[in-house]
Amino acid sequence: MSEAQQKILYVEDNPDNQRLVQRIMGARGYLVLIAEDGPEGVALARETLPTIVLVDLGIPGLDGYETTTRLRSMPHLRDVPIVALTADSSPGARERALVAGCDGYIVKPIDARQLPQLVAEFIDGRRDKVAAPAVEVDLLRAYSQRLVERLELRVRELSAANAELQELDRLKGQFLSSLSHELRTPLTALMGYLELFDRGMLGELSEPQRDAVVVMRRSSETLAQQLNNLLYFQELRGRALNLRALRPTEALRPLMAAMQERARAQGLAFDIQAGDALPMLADGEAFEQLARSLLDNALKFTARGGRVRLTVHDEPSRLILRIEDTGQGIEKEHLQKIFLPFYRVETPQAFIQPGSGLGLAIARHIVEAHGGQITVRSTPGRGSTFTVVLPRTSAP
Repeated sequence: MSEAQQKILYVEDNPDNQRLVQRIMGARGYLVLIAEDGPEGVALARETLPTIVLVDLGIPGLDGYETTTRLRSMPHLRDVPIVALTADSSPGARERALVAGCDGYIVKPIDARQLPQLVAEFIDGRRDKVAAPAVEVDLLRAYSQRLVERLELRVRELSAANAELQELDRLKGQFLSSLSHELRTPLTALMGYLELFDRGMLGELSEPQRDAVVVMRRSSETLAQQLNNLLYFQELRGRALNLRALRPTEALRPLMAAMQERARAQGLAFDIQAGDALPMLADGEAFEQLARSLLDNALKFTARGGRVRLTVHDEPSRLILRIEDTGQGIEKEHLQKIFLPFYRVETPQAFIQPGSGLGLAIARHIVEAHGGQITVRSTPGRGSTFTVVLPRTSAP
């Protein structure tokens, strides 16, 4: 390998030292790769094959000693020299660095005349060793003890942080649940009175007033759906399935009628292919929520003039729900992420449509709680197909 092809990986958090080494070694034809900390250095070493690694022992977080030990464990760096470039000149610092896995020890301040010569020597095979074997054994024991102590400290810190996160998650759940209930109470009254206006039970309305009531009803239904999703999602982890025998088609009939009306208002064709399916064990509320979430998603992202189809396919051992649409579709890199809570594909259409990003996460949870599977196929610009397979014998 020519000198122009040789790469130096320099793990250093000080910008002045970074620039100095880049200028000194860059003038000699080396390519100097900079890592700000230990984890970044490990990642760069994994992606590239450096000719030599220079490590500052005093970097924060994963310090230079631990970074060296991690680098030395990587098989493709077995023969690559790792040299400490540090301001620590205290007694025993050199020996500790060699025990950690370094092949050499260069003390700062950096000498612009000596550094290229020293780097060349280590590249050519120079390897420094601890003078006395007995001293090396003692240093190894002390270094191992230090690593164990740091590991114990980090475990305690992570445990404390995890406990704090769990408490925050519990408080967040209480807040969202309380908020959802507090909002649902006035919303129920609001929707009830809008229904009375719509039926003419509170007097005749003019044409503009009827149009206004339609808009208000649609907005209140959207808000109610978001609140229901939020409340349902909060209850998922602690909610046990209430399994009972139900006929899938009958259970979905009110929902299908409501979705047909919504599709008509949006200028969409809504096809239903559902015969009389055999009874099966399922949670009725969850089953309806599953279908509602998938149909809502299909209607939401299908433009006027498009088509949505619901198919209920009955088999002796399983029930298959398939929701197809001719909407905007989903790019391949998003197909698995769309089932994550609060995840939304960032498209102009997504920002237009209201939603919290919980519908598909709820659908997946319900399917898996019933021992089933949910899959998605999608072609951008042509639409998506969600397929749910539920076993006849549920396995919560």
